[in-house]
Amino acid sequence: MNLFDAIYTRQSVDRIDSISVESQAEFCKKEVIDGQFRVYSDKGYSGKNIDRPAFKELLGDIEAGKVRRVIVYRLDRISRSVLDFANVIDVFQKHRVDFVSTMEKFDTGTPIGKAMLMIVMIFAQLERETIQQRVIDAYASRSKRGFYMGGRIPFGFTLKETMIDGIRTKMYETIESEAEVVRQVYAMYAEPQTSLGDIMRYLEDHGICKRDGKLFNRSRLRDMVINPVYVKADYQLYDFFKAQGTNIANIPEDFIGTNGAYLYSGDTVKRKSLSLEGHTLVLAPHEGLIDSQTWIKCRSKCLNNHAAAKPVKAKVTWLAGKIKCAHCGYALAAKIYHCKTKEDNRYYLCNNKYNAGGCHFGSLDADAVDEIVFEEMQKKLAEFETLSKQEQAECNLQILKWKERIEAIDKEIASLLDKISAANDTVMEYINNRISALDAEKKDLYAQIVQLDNSAKDAVEEITGYMEHWDELSISDKITVVDCLIESIHATKDSLDIKWKI
Repeated sequence: MNLFDAIYTRQSVDRIDSISVESQAEFCKKEVIDGQFRVYSDKGYSGKNIDRPAFKELLGDIEAGKVRRVIVYRLDRISRSVLDFANVIDVFQKHRVDFVSTMEKFDTGTPIGKAMLMIVMIFAQLERETIQQRVIDAYASRSKRGFYMGGRIPFGFTLKETMIDGIRTKMYETIESEAEVVRQVYAMYAEPQTSLGDIMRYLEDHGICKRDGKLFNRSRLRDMVINPVYVKADYQLYDFFKAQGTNIANIPEDFIGTNGAYLYSGDTVKRKSLSLEGHTLVLAPHEGLIDSQTWIKCRSKCLNNHAAAKPVKAKVTWLAGKIKCAHCGYALAAKIYHCKTKEDNRYYLCNNKYNAGGCHFGSLDADAVDEIVFEEMQKKLAEFETLSKQEQAECNLQILKWKERIEAIDKEIASLLDKISAANDTVMEYINNRISALDAEKKDLYAQIVQLDNSAKDAVEEITGYMEHWDELSISDKITVVDCLIESIHATKDSLDIKWKI
């Protein structure tokens, strides 16, 4: 069998500054000894791997014993991966095929040639990894500046062209008919007793479908109620995400209650994870649809859903979804035991009781627990009301002073920024240090405003009115009142630990 030289050429993208496969072949023909050669060309294929049709054909001819030498224009035409290239060289050596590169002048017939070949390939891979890192860094930079980064367009929005920092990009624009559906979904899910299944059935009954004409399912509704693209981001949202361990790209004063937000997962975060730790929140250029209080309530409901008793259609207790076992964290469910000789009895039992190796919590008298919780709710409201009457004016005055200080800080920062162009190194260092100190002070002031914010005052007064007519309320209304006051209740046989929302 007559052996021939194999000329292999590859071109990823047809560009002016790249050498064509035809030109590569012409260079390689100069290395052919006796005119016996065949050209294998892959056009439009990357060198990140060896999954290419012409290269596979070349390997097949090598294994068939037809090839004596492989000639390439440059080493990275074979592969940019050191591992792939090493495996290819093993195939060449196994079938006694020499390898020649016209540009690097390597000959694998000598030990030094083999060693230098591997060194060059290491640098080729380093170059590729450097390019990859640049792409990753560019993506991170653009995303943190609020650029549209692609992906499925959320229900309620369409895309329109815009400019950010002089660069063309896209942003979301509201589709009002769909936005009304989004608002309805959030309003329903914010109710303690309403589940995603309830919303799904409501939308189906009213003939409300997705853009493709299909019905909403639980997964799509869940994605909707936890997506910050819909929220009107204010400082309460900033505080919520900060407490969850989220990285926030924007400063607190940018959260003015207008813009929606993008949430990006980190390198070690699963996309579907309910946890917000390690994610990055970025303000988006479009306007949000849902107020932050409603959005946070829906998101928190998702965060706590796995440990809560199902409050849907609750008929036995108004503490459904709130009261949990202090030993294992599972929800306590209210059970009724019917008696022929006396009144029926209600008890709280741990949902983990009947699992393998389950909890040995026992039971609690539900009537006694409900009475204690009701009394504690009355005490809490009375405490809040007393505090409001004695200190509300003073708190409002303090908040006003902090806001005036924030305005003064903004003016000072603007003044310092105007001086940067004419500043020497010493002055520049002072300006940078001063701006950093002012930014830190602003952050502290915003945090203190959040703590003293009295936005819950009107809601508490309304709840107090409901409490005065408690026996007349339905279980559903009672659950709504409890949800406004109580975050959770952890119960033991001897105590109740109530975590309040106010």
